[in-house]
Amino acid sequence: MNGFGKFKNEKTEFFGYWKDDIQINVGFEIWIDNSNYYGEYKENKKEGIGTYIWSDNSKYEGEWKNNNINGYGIYYFSNGKKYIGEWKNQKMNGYGEFFWNEGKKYYGFYKEDKRDGFGIYYQSNKILYIGFWKGGKKSGFGKYIKGKKIKYGIWKNGEKEKLFESEEEFFANLANNKKNCINIFKMNIENLKEILGIE
Repeated sequence: MNGFGKFKNEKTEFFGYWKDDIQINVGFEIWIDNSNYYGEYKENKKEGIGTYIWSDNSKYEGEWKNNNINGYGIYYFSNGKKYIGEWKNQKMNGYGEFFWNEGKKYYGFYKEDKRDGFGIYYQSNKILYIGFWKGGKKSGFGKYIKGKKIKYGIWKNGEKEKLFESEEEFFANLANNKKNCINIFKMNIENLKEILGIE
């Protein structure tokens, strides 16, 4: 098979380009469960830029490599949630931004689909957590804002392990560990609202 054509078997139907029986360039593929992909191919594999829509109407738009979601892209979950950011082997990995239907937001780093590293979590108009995560839970230095109250501390497995008595004590400890994050911790609530697009 060479050039543009249509191929069909009991599992899938493909419209696109071929070279010596290998899918190349761009194509459209639809499976028996009505999931479908439109985008770039390389040697029979999804590679480049493409859009995949699953049977439950969840959708991914972005980069692919070796038949897997890899690189930068947007994933629209069937329940309305959305992730914009980096991927590695089908999983959220690297910097990303996650949005919930009820208005919650997370801006930060992921590893293996879980919040991991530095991130900002916005829960409501009055609640913010700015700090470190591990395995999807708050873990490490953090700043917790609830209304006009601000707490500085160290979290472990999602729970407060230590609270600092003063802002000065917090930054003195932080400076020895996470120097590059001090400016972000020092931002006030109005600065953060502007960055996060919060009313």
